[in-house]
Amino acid sequence: IIDIDERIGTYETSSLPYEDCCTVFTPRHPLTRPRVDAVAKAEAALDTDALVKAAVDGAIKDFGHIDILFCNAGVWNHSDVPGVQRFEQMDHEEWTRLLRINLDGTMNCCQAVLPHMIANGYGRIVNTASISGEVGLPGYADYAAAKAGVILFSKTLAMENAGKGITVNCVSPGMVAVGEPQPTDTTWVGRKGAAHEMARAMVFLAADESGFITGVDLPVEGGRTLGPVNAAKL
Repeated sequence: IIDIDERIGTYETSSLPYEDCCTVFTPRHPLTRPRVDAVAKAEAALDTDALVKAAVDGAIKDFGHIDILFCNAGVWNHSDVPGVQRFEQMDHEEWTRLLRINLDGTMNCCQAVLPHMIANGYGRIVNTASISGEVGLPGYADYAAAKAGVILFSKTLAMENAGKGITVNCVSPGMVAVGEPQPTDTTWVGRKGAAHEMARAMVFLAADESGFITGVDLPVEGGRTLGPVNAAKL
């Protein structure tokens, strides 16, 4: 489980239903959680393939094989100017930073894990995309471009590895609340999502029973991408 803000990743560790499932959690800040059997000793710098490979090799050494990869790490906020930015005002280094973490980081994790899964003839990869990668997000062109890349990258990996016992899918969250979901008029269900709802979708795609599902981008967003919310009572 590769995570940064730890909200969804924490629920992923507690939602895995397998009694014999060992989890390796590599957050930005080392922590322990129930059901977490090992924590990466070094911070997994997603944009450094050598460090990602070292984390994967450590998991292989400790547990023998890797069956599931949840690649949930990503950032959307601008470090130089908080909030939205028109594209023509974006700094090139900031654009590169968001693509490096969101897209290159996903690539590094998948590339480190795939050889082991291919050798074992089994694997489940679930990458976190975003509805911004489906429909765009004004003020965050860099983030939207990176997440659109994650979606098509995942579909391509799904095609390349479908005959090797490996499925590759992604989940595209919408608005995810910090803590309890707050009401909002921007989704058809009338509230923001909860981290555990994102995690459950990811765990579903990682299950043995989901072996006929691959190349899917699953939006978990309360119907936000269906179109403008009609406030009229039907």
